[in-house]
Amino acid sequence: MTMDQNIKIFGAKQNNLKNLNVEFETGKITVVTGVSGSGKSSLVFDTLYAEGQRRYVETFSPYARQFLDRMDRPQVDRIEGVPPAIAIDQTNPVRTSRSTVGTMTEINDHLKLFFAREATLFCAHCGNPVRADTPSSIYETVQKRAKDLDDPRLFVTFSLFIPATLSVDSAKQTLDSQGFTKIYSQHQAKEGTTLEVVADRFRASRATKPRMIEAFETALKFGKGRLAIYAESDDETQCWRFSEKLSCDDCDRDYHKPTDATFSFNSPLGACETCRGFGRVIGVDYSLVIPDESLSLKDGAVKPWMTKTNRPCYEDMLKFARRDHIRVDIPYRDLSEDEKSWLINGEPGWKGNWNKQWYGIKHFFEWLESKAYKMHVRVLLSRYRNYQECPDCHGARLKPEALLWRVGSIKAAHVATDGLPFKRHKPHGATYSDETLNALPGLNLYDLMRLPLSRLLAFFETIATEKTFDEAGRMIVDEILTRLRYLVDVGVGYLTLDRQSRTLSGGEVQRVNLTTALGTSLVNTLFVLDEPSIGLHPRDMDRINHVMARLRDSGNTLVVVEHDPQVMLSADTIYDMGPGPGEKGGEIVFKGNPKELVNADTLTGQYLSGRRRVLASEAHRKAGPLSEMLTITGVSDHNLKNITAHFPIGLMSVVTGVSGSGKSTLIENVLVPALLKKKGLPTEAPGAFKEILNTDKIQAVHFIDQSPIGKTTRSNPSSYVGAFDAIRQLFAATDTAAARGYTAGTFSFNSGDGRCPVCGGNGFEHIEMQFLSDVYLRCSACNGTRYRPEILEVTIERHGKSLNIAQILDLSVSEACDFFSEDKAVISRLQPLREVGLDYIRLGQPVPTLSGGEAQRLKIAGFLAEKNSQASKNDLFIFDEPTTGLHFDDIDKLMRSLQELVDRGNTVIVIEHNLDVINCADWIIDLGPDGGENGGRVIVEGTLETLLENPRSHTARALASYRETLNRQKASPYFTETTAPRESAKATIPHDVIAIKGAKEHNLKNISVDIPHNRFTVVTGASGSGKSTLAFDIVFKEGQRRYLESLNAYARSIVQPASKPNVDSITGIAPTVAIEQRTSRGGRKSTVATMTELYHFLRLLYVKLGHHYCPDCNVEVAPKSFATIFSEVLTRFKGQSLWVLAPLVTRRKGIYTDLAKWALKKGYKELRVDGKFVSTEKFPKLARYKDHTIELPVASLDVSSENENHVKRALQEAITIGKGVLSVLTEKNEEIIFSTHRSCPVCGRSFPELDPRLFSYNSSMGWCPTCFGTGQIIEGFDENATGEERAWVDAPAKTCPTCHGERLNDIARAVRFAGLSISEVAHKTVREAREFFDTLTLSGREADIAEDALKEIRLRLAFLEKVGLGYLTLDRSSPSLSGGEAQRIRLASQLGSNLQGVCYILDEPTIGLHPRDNRKLLDSLKALVDKGNTLLVVEHDEDTIREADYVIDIGPGAGVRGGEVIAKGTVKDIMKNKRSLTGQYLTHPIEHTFVPHRLINDQTQWLTVKKPHLNNLRAAQIAIPLERLTVLTGVSGSGKSSFARGVLLPVLSETLSKKKPYQGELCEGIEGLEQIDRVLEVDQTPIGKTPRSCPATYIGFLDTIRKIYAATNEAQARGYGISRFSFNMKGGRCELCEGQGMRTIEMNFLPDVKVPCEACNGLRYNPETLEVLWKGKSIGEALAMDVDEAVDFFSTQSSVAHALKLMQDVGLGYLSLGQPSPTLSGGEAQRIKLVTELIKARDDIKRRGYRAPKTIYILDEPTVGLHMSDVEKLIAVLHRLVDAGNTVVVIEHNLDVMAQADWIIDMGPEGGDGGGQVVACGTPAQLLEKSTYTGKALSEFKKSHDALN
Repeated sequence: MTMDQNIKIFGAKQNNLKNLNVEFETGKITVVTGVSGSGKSSLVFDTLYAEGQRRYVETFSPYARQFLDRMDRPQVDRIEGVPPAIAIDQTNPVRTSRSTVGTMTEINDHLKLFFAREATLFCAHCGNPVRADTPSSIYETVQKRAKDLDDPRLFVTFSLFIPATLSVDSAKQTLDSQGFTKIYSQHQAKEGTTLEVVADRFRASRATKPRMIEAFETALKFGKGRLAIYAESDDETQCWRFSEKLSCDDCDRDYHKPTDATFSFNSPLGACETCRGFGRVIGVDYSLVIPDESLSLKDGAVKPWMTKTNRPCYEDMLKFARRDHIRVDIPYRDLSEDEKSWLINGEPGWKGNWNKQWYGIKHFFEWLESKAYKMHVRVLLSRYRNYQECPDCHGARLKPEALLWRVGSIKAAHVATDGLPFKRHKPHGATYSDETLNALPGLNLYDLMRLPLSRLLAFFETIATEKTFDEAGRMIVDEILTRLRYLVDVGVGYLTLDRQSRTLSGGEVQRVNLTTALGTSLVNTLFVLDEPSIGLHPRDMDRINHVMARLRDSGNTLVVVEHDPQVMLSADTIYDMGPGPGEKGGEIVFKGNPKELVNADTLTGQYLSGRRRVLASEAHRKAGPLSEMLTITGVSDHNLKNITAHFPIGLMSVVTGVSGSGKSTLIENVLVPALLKKKGLPTEAPGAFKEILNTDKIQAVHFIDQSPIGKTTRSNPSSYVGAFDAIRQLFAATDTAAARGYTAGTFSFNSGDGRCPVCGGNGFEHIEMQFLSDVYLRCSACNGTRYRPEILEVTIERHGKSLNIAQILDLSVSEACDFFSEDKAVISRLQPLREVGLDYIRLGQPVPTLSGGEAQRLKIAGFLAEKNSQASKNDLFIFDEPTTGLHFDDIDKLMRSLQELVDRGNTVIVIEHNLDVINCADWIIDLGPDGGENGGRVIVEGTLETLLENPRSHTARALASYRETLNRQKASPYFTETTAPRESAKATIPHDVIAIKGAKEHNLKNISVDIPHNRFTVVTGASGSGKSTLAFDIVFKEGQRRYLESLNAYARSIVQPASKPNVDSITGIAPTVAIEQRTSRGGRKSTVATMTELYHFLRLLYVKLGHHYCPDCNVEVAPKSFATIFSEVLTRFKGQSLWVLAPLVTRRKGIYTDLAKWALKKGYKELRVDGKFVSTEKFPKLARYKDHTIELPVASLDVSSENENHVKRALQEAITIGKGVLSVLTEKNEEIIFSTHRSCPVCGRSFPELDPRLFSYNSSMGWCPTCFGTGQIIEGFDENATGEERAWVDAPAKTCPTCHGERLNDIARAVRFAGLSISEVAHKTVREAREFFDTLTLSGREADIAEDALKEIRLRLAFLEKVGLGYLTLDRSSPSLSGGEAQRIRLASQLGSNLQGVCYILDEPTIGLHPRDNRKLLDSLKALVDKGNTLLVVEHDEDTIREADYVIDIGPGAGVRGGEVIAKGTVKDIMKNKRSLTGQYLTHPIEHTFVPHRLINDQTQWLTVKKPHLNNLRAAQIAIPLERLTVLTGVSGSGKSSFARGVLLPVLSETLSKKKPYQGELCEGIEGLEQIDRVLEVDQTPIGKTPRSCPATYIGFLDTIRKIYAATNEAQARGYGISRFSFNMKGGRCELCEGQGMRTIEMNFLPDVKVPCEACNGLRYNPETLEVLWKGKSIGEALAMDVDEAVDFFSTQSSVAHALKLMQDVGLGYLSLGQPSPTLSGGEAQRIKLVTELIKARDDIKRRGYRAPKTIYILDEPTVGLHMSDVEKLIAVLHRLVDAGNTVVVIEHNLDVMAQADWIIDMGPEGGDGGGQVVACGTPAQLLEKSTYTGKALSEFKKSHDALN
């Protein structure tokens, strides 16, 4: 499936892009190429990918978005049609050794599943297969053994343990009564007696199979899963033991049944407990302790003992060495093994006697570890520690038991390992021999993880042909094979699954990620690739092309940045960018297909066609027979086969070979560290080699890899090559600088006081925007120049031009070379930049903005510049794939730079696949012939001619073809065709469905279903049937999880959904967005603004742009640094005369004579008192009781650049005396105050830095201290209450007198933006707020900062208004919202992202919506589908189901009776299906007479509420008939919830509790209370928050069940009381899980894991308690029964049976009695509460003996989450409540409930301000005649149902 709409970019201006308009075709491969720095990455990554990734990431919560790698919003006018984007680039975000190739590719996930299903266990002691026995398998084994022993007499027994507290005789009597009359043996012990009870005895030849099977079943049942068979023959008696558990019969060892987590080193269940799944532990690395083995012990071989502190250890070593005759004057490497052991481990028999025994290095470090609480010791230890193999798992990462499981056959193991130096892994603790190990079939998981992927593929291909799997097993094998083939196809078949991700090269990372993208099966996704050819040999290049074609043909779009000709020429479309780099680029110079590009007159076209060549005219240097060689011998690290390599000194050598042949191992792992170690430099230990020769010919070693050269904008080309230091010296030498005292440091923008104080020398201001993209603004103070204005007044003149330091930094290298042509110190540093082709970049260009090719050449220029300043030669430069990211033209410049290094007498070694580089080499080392175990040999070593003569070399064949092309000067087949014909994009059938296979999550019964793309699909079915499991736990979580794999590991740990669903496979899935149902509207602190995230953006605006005012003085508060104050004074008052004043007293009473004396003593002649200057010698007498302000005049001065130092000293003195505050008095007598504190300059009150929490109702930093953020005074509400608790939602409240309902403290309310406080903005309606923000005009810095936040605010306000909620105020409290309003707010907060190509998943979006509003919602949802999205909706609403394009009906029942796909297809298909419950109700809906069950007449008693006042209520009175079923309905927002939950419930509660007339603000009175005893709201809040709570405990019948078990004979014999059967109390409960049945396993590196308790198997009780049975079941088993089963089981117990029957009646028969409350839905919780109320009514009648209390029940939308069949059951229960004499008031929109009501109250006529009145009331039949929205809907409902029935 492909998307219909192309991706269109308008006005792209990112970096150097020239306002581009570009269109990328969806479903195609587009290659973007061009010279380095031309704008490729700016277009593809910074613009296209950034927008696609940003839009999808913004569907996450603001909290999660703070941790995600959000791309900055690109500089582009607009982008249309962009799908969610995933980048497959060279960066490796994983830095943990827990991530491996196996985890990256998800092969480990599939291996876990495969081992859990298919592996065989082999005993750790004997090596025999272990399996769980069944009666049938025992029968087969016994028959075979009995035949071998000539049919012995068999005794089938089970063990019974009798505690010492019980009588053995009574136990035997009990056994005898049960039919067990024979005891085979009896064993006495202190704890008790063990009886071997005979279940049956027979000879195998005579007993029938049924008898034997029955005997085995009986013995297993009473023996707790174990039995023993004693075989008696004439010669001997044998004991054959069997177990239902995993147990080795021969060794009597038990094993645990595995789960997939058993085989995961990232799970606490599977990870090795010693290393926690890392495979390594940290310990002392003796190669760091003895870094130079050429030194003797006497000369300091042991490095840590050569310090002054540890010198005594050195002396001890020499002393004991003399005693033990250890040689101390020869190199350490020449010591014998015994001598080395003595040095490291100490003398044999070490007993801890430090003075008389030699302790060795090992015990020295053990002693240090005991002192590790000291900081200096920890620092010392860190220098000598390193990771080492785990001593327990030996690198396997897994627990030993996991490694006892094996898969595959002997043949498969041989196929995988033959020819490899491979030793099978023996698990820790296994005692069988190596011969036994090698004879075992198959391999364990660690064996598989160590195989090269190509061999692993062969292993599974063998398995696939040898064994027949079931469907699920076959799918797992197919998934593993698919991923392995992808990996081998892209040329990484030499990798292993346990290779750590962080050790992969950039090219390897990208290729692994590419196969991961293929394995995810995502569709409708934009994949952006950054040079996938990197690291690939030309032989392997076509593999990449095929992989990308597969991704495209799966329905995805690929945009590839690439320079490799083979990739370019396999594209559907090519964009060539240029025409030059940097500012000369940013345009598209060509667009077309590959053939057109070859003939195009662009740089790319010229190189492709051979018209231009790389370093075409250069001759190669020759290595003569006498040439000196750097030689390394005996290299055998990794796959290298004991090779010797020679590198000519003074020439350029290229090391090449196919991927995985050993290039990086030879150079990076061995040669570089060996050279560094030889030079005495710190390095990691080199890989295995014999020796290295001629290192004395090399002076220094420089290894240049792909690491970035600078991460901050402070780094630039001029500073990197050292030119900037020389330039600053020139500026410091000018006359102006000398006169002002400026030094070279003054002209630095990294330090000193010359840089701009506002931006700190960055030239821009970085504004962190939390969950929005950060904003970067040109500094308003220096305008981006980085310096203070005074510094820019200093200039130097050359060639008639006068430039300041900022203008110099803005010069290009070429311009700067011309300008400084006579300054040798500068030109010697700049010239190398020219030589490497970087003459166009600017001196001050931030290094992070350079392209990869530019950065690579800048590194070379840095070395060249270093050489210019030194006379040395003979350095060795080693480059790792320097052509990464380089265009042909850039490679030409690079090669000229490398030749320049060689010309200067240096040696260059390059690891490279690029044929242009190889063609320019003086010497070639070609490794191979293949990768992995088939590589590691030197195929060619010599000149290019030697290479070309070798027929075995893949490099030679590629190079020969390339040279032929260049000589012909036209494109050869090598360039114009790939090595195999490319598959057509149309050849593959599009993925037009989400295909789910084998879903077994929760109650789903291995279902398979297809969900069509770009359609509106409804999933429906009985409540609890598994709908949400399918939609959310499988589709949503898997779609989001697969997208999240593209994010970094830290981000995934924040937003990672639950673990992978239990499903065999999901294909064709697009990235998903969930809009879930939250039954809670929020607490007291939740508002419309917080629910829609509007408030998050408002808080952000106020933090970043708010103006802080003092609440007391109304004066703005703004702190400034001293440097900022100094700069502002120099700039603002330049040329003026000022008084600099220091404040001493501010508005304080007193006479202050002592202050004048102090000033006079300090030499100050005047003070400024109340605005007048007075003499300190003749200080006047001040009025004691009058407020005075006194300031100290520090200096009177003229502000100028020449007087800069005087100004600075005066300001510094004033701010010191004024304790951070000073003021200046201008010539116009204006006083300006400056402060380094965030405090009021008038009253001195200090304030905190603006923080988002300052504006939060939930933070003590922001909330009003009186009402704690609620805006209301609520009795009992304190700072510890969250407001979410149910008690506070309905509690009576009054407006807070402190904040007047604004919720925030005075500091927060005093911050203003656009003249308003945040509370004033929040008090606006949605409509008013939209108008305010639409007309808000900002400019400059404020506009740039606010841009993103304002877009989000306007978008959300527009959507709220669009869904009809314009009348709500932003600070409207969530509990006061109607259900419909709350639902639409949730939709508005999620649907504003405007994504395309995603799968939206909604949970019952029609909840709380009146039929009139349903239509609006359905239209909005269908608009999403029209944009190219998939819509999956869990819904019961009949109108929604009928509107769907496709319906999936799950059933047939709920819970364990559900989980099957009953029907699927169109609505008509569902209606035809006789098994479909939904179809039955659609075809034959609930029948209604529209006649009340109970008449409303003159005898009816009424409850009347007079003039209710709350929110929008305006009715004169609202009357409710008593002992009737009343439905309160109306359009969303009409006032239903305000009346029922906001007025009726609290008024009745207060009146009935106080038993006096109501006197409050909610209404003017209430009549008819005489017939009411109590009021109760039955809502959908959870019945418990912990697994300890369950239906049995909430309803209350668990106590009765406990009494039943306590009354059994067994319990009484054991002395067990009722408390013994409580899972909340010690004694009877399982102590491992503390009665919860589940155990939480905590692990510091992963989320907590909940697993069934292995001790009680989820039954909550300990084994002794579970031995007490009633009717054959323990209490744990009874609680595990579902209600339907329990009704019969407890039929004799009337109280329990009655409760269970009621649960059946309300449709909860599928629930288990002990089901944990947190797993219940809101609808299930509500119905359990209804059952509880029905039971209470019955109990009250029994207890009181006269009548049940008359109760008013208030229910808020009880049909939420209910299927039509469950609605029918609910209606019946509501009628039962009314029949018992109660009154039921239901807020509801469901038309079935309305039709069954006795009375309907219709509110409206509209929502919000247009509602609050009773527009109609009457019986259902009377409402049919009304013209209200409800009347019309009810009338249409009757007509449609009459037509069907």
